[in-house]
Amino acid sequence: MDVTVTKSNDLIRASYSLTVNEQRLVLACIAQLDPRKPIPKTRDGDIKPMRVTVSDFAESFDISDRSTAYTALQDAADRLYERDVKTYDEHGRRYGRFRWVQAIEYHQGKGYVELTFTQRVAPYITLLHRQFTSYMLKQIARVSSSYAIRIFELLMQFKTTGVVVMGLDEFKLLLELDHKYDRFSNLKVRVIDPAVRELITKAGLEITWEALRRNRRVTALRFVFKENPQYPLPLD
Repeated sequence: MDVTVTKSNDLIRASYSLTVNEQRLVLACIAQLDPRKPIPKTRDGDIKPMRVTVSDFAESFDISDRSTAYTALQDAADRLYERDVKTYDEHGRRYGRFRWVQAIEYHQGKGYVELTFTQRVAPYITLLHRQFTSYMLKQIARVSSSYAIRIFELLMQFKTTGVVVMGLDEFKLLLELDHKYDRFSNLKVRVIDPAVRELITKAGLEITWEALRRNRRVTALRFVFKENPQYPLPLD
């Protein structure tokens, strides 16, 4: 059975910066949820912790060494506790900021961590009936770049058309690169090109992209993509 990740498009278009293992931990938890139902609660009415085992983490993301998986999982949990999400209105003005998780619990010797999402995150990952994006977790199992995962999700919003046009400023804002890479050539070489190559070789996408210019200045990016049905995804 394929494990599916579902997020609201508003969350995909939010601004945040997570390492690849932090993203993997978040995705492993989201994949356990039924996006049509409320977020699970305890008998006391608190949000129920989501459990991720070292073995599941390693299997989901094609990590062959268990000790490497354990270190990655623990480090991701440590860092994720401090991470936040920033949301913006249609004019690019920030109107919200909230944390991903309210609690992390480590179970030494038992091989798992438990993550409790915040109440603010819940509407973006549960009770979703429209404006959401779903994809199989195994599609990004081998992807090792945090930027590649973010770009993958931005593209998947438009998988029915296979075309995405996004302003350069918005693109940088969503990846929290708005204060980096003033020279577009650096952004291209260090972020976009490596991410696209990885999505082609590790996620089974066929992608072409171009920079759109106005008065010789790059103002937007245009991606054309489709899923390669012949690409061998990891086995379940």
